[in-house]
Amino acid sequence: MGIFNKKRTVKKSSNRNEYLLTDNVSFNVMEAFRNFKASLSVSMSKKPAGEGTAIMITSSCPEDGKTTVAVNLALMYAFSDAKVVLVDADVRKGRVARFFKRKSAPGLADYLSGGATLDEITHHDHENKNFSFITCGTHSPRPYELLESDEMKGLIAQLKTQYDFVIIDTPPLLVVSDALAIATETDGAVVVSRHQTSYLGDIAKTLEKLRFAKANVLGVVVNDYNVEEKAYYSHNYYHYNYYSYQYSDDAEERAKDEQQPTPSQDEE
Repeated sequence: MGIFNKKRTVKKSSNRNEYLLTDNVSFNVMEAFRNFKASLSVSMSKKPAGEGTAIMITSSCPEDGKTTVAVNLALMYAFSDAKVVLVDADVRKGRVARFFKRKSAPGLADYLSGGATLDEITHHDHENKNFSFITCGTHSPRPYELLESDEMKGLIAQLKTQYDFVIIDTPPLLVVSDALAIATETDGAVVVSRHQTSYLGDIAKTLEKLRFAKANVLGVVVNDYNVEEKAYYSHNYYHYNYYSYQYSDDAEERAKDEQQPTPSQDEE
């Protein structure tokens, strides 16, 4: 499924909300997400009234566009009058806050460690009453343990009683295993790949890991698809140390987040 054309790719320092679904987005992009949402609907069994659906979004490697897909899938559900919450579970290097020009902390990691309440970490979109989001929060030295905790399991269960859909953005599976900590707590997992960049072998390994963890694999999204371009594969060697325990990049980017203006009470 094509989501974004390569010509729209921007640098990391650019404004990430340019990727959000709006009235100005091209018909092809909007239709791609409609088809994506429809495909998920027929892939999952219907839930009883009052019980929401949790969907985990992951990828094989960084820069495949999983966060963009997760954010816009959540927005697409919200456009159809479903009540949706987007959870940034990439507590090592989350990006959801930057899409909405918010601070990363307090967020999920703060809640799971007992440093914040659910109300304190839940942001409500003043333009779409159906859409809420939870940022990744303060960096933790033990992200897997946080996601594996009873607190995380309880949070997912609680959110499923409050929202129709819980969309969870998780780290790339071939880099860190964090996503596996919550795989069985979700109703399905989607793997995001990037056209002409992702290796089929990497995708196969990712699917194998998810199935070994007993996750309900719903399918694979092919992001940045352009059928007119000459097929080639380029490998990003740096992705193997993308989530290294040297957090210099994190510190710099979180500092940028802290410079974002604090939202007014009305925006919350």
